[in-house]
Amino acid sequence: MKPATKLLVLLTSINLVNYLDRYVVAAILEPLGKDLHLGDSQLGSLTLVFVVVYMLAAPIFGWLADRYHRPRLVAAGVALWSVATMLAAFVHSYHMLLLTRSLVGVGEAAYATLGPAILSDVIPEDERAAKFTWFYLAIPLGSALGYGLGGIVAQHYGWRSAFLVAGLPGLILAGRMVLLSDPVRGAMDHLPDLSASANWFQKLGAIFKNRIWLACTGSYVGYTFAMGALATWGPALLQRKFAVTVGEAGLVFGGLAVVTGILGTFLGGILTGKLQHRWPDAGVWISGLTLLAAAPIVAWAVSTGHLHLTYGLFFLGMLLLFINTSPVNALTVSCLPSSVRATGVAINVLFIHLFGDAISPKLVGMVSDSLGGSGGALGQAMLIAVPAILISGILLWWGRGFGGNLTSESR
Repeated sequence: MKPATKLLVLLTSINLVNYLDRYVVAAILEPLGKDLHLGDSQLGSLTLVFVVVYMLAAPIFGWLADRYHRPRLVAAGVALWSVATMLAAFVHSYHMLLLTRSLVGVGEAAYATLGPAILSDVIPEDERAAKFTWFYLAIPLGSALGYGLGGIVAQHYGWRSAFLVAGLPGLILAGRMVLLSDPVRGAMDHLPDLSASANWFQKLGAIFKNRIWLACTGSYVGYTFAMGALATWGPALLQRKFAVTVGEAGLVFGGLAVVTGILGTFLGGILTGKLQHRWPDAGVWISGLTLLAAAPIVAWAVSTGHLHLTYGLFFLGMLLLFINTSPVNALTVSCLPSSVRATGVAINVLFIHLFGDAISPKLVGMVSDSLGGSGGALGQAMLIAVPAILISGILLWWGRGFGGNLTSESR
């Protein structure tokens, strides 16, 4: 196996565990909330505190990554989030639970910032959309494991055991990561780099002048807002509205996530790879169209009173949402020179979470509480995801409308 392939496999495995740890909480919200006597607004704050710390730590790791050994920074982050996840099994108060989730946010910030930047230094630009497809497949797979494993373990052994099971794999992967060498920065780029004498503010200015980066970041803010609301509250909606058990809700939502995630991520990567040679903006308009198509389907999914129709609509809506993952993320990385890539990704992470899933789960919880907290109330509250999806699609089309190819600046 080639070194680049080995690195891709390892980073993809870490990305899978990353999302397992993140979404195990969504699977066990109902029993956790009942045991600790928490309302929907407080449960929504678990995601809020995680994301706030995550997004604030990301720029710090971006700055460190442009200067220090990146695999070791990733290893430290993975070890931290894994230990913090396991510690959540022993908490007996809301504030201690918030503390453990904030530590998970610090650890995941290291990986989210550095992982794509490291990969881009071993994968040629014209292969990134296809190779990143494999990397981003870990999102639905890890999310599904978090939902399914969390739901099953919680149903049979309690929600505390779910945290213990979720945290262990990351410690093993951290041990593998710390032994890796740091790839040469910018080795696979065709993009001219900034002068070595450029200061941090000049590099920051270059990032914010990049039209591609702005369009992708703005679009992903809306996407992340919507996915934060849907992913956090989806299993709880099934349990409250249709009396589905915690185990079944986790398995069903996890199954939907893994199937739609694999199909959607592959479709996005394959279609972009086949069409971008003829139409350089193919990935952008494919993503924009599927996002716009997903909005009314998601609205119907959270509003209908029929369980099997809800399953079918969630399947179709999530499939359309996942299609944009690979092309948009690959373009976000490729449009920046190597000297500012980690910083650009870090700022992207800051923005998409600051205005995205840092606030949407909390907002859903607050609206649900104000409407009575029933299954129907929760469904109404989740409708806030719909305008965010529309904005996400519109922003991609806005970005490509500034003349020329949206991808031309990345070459």
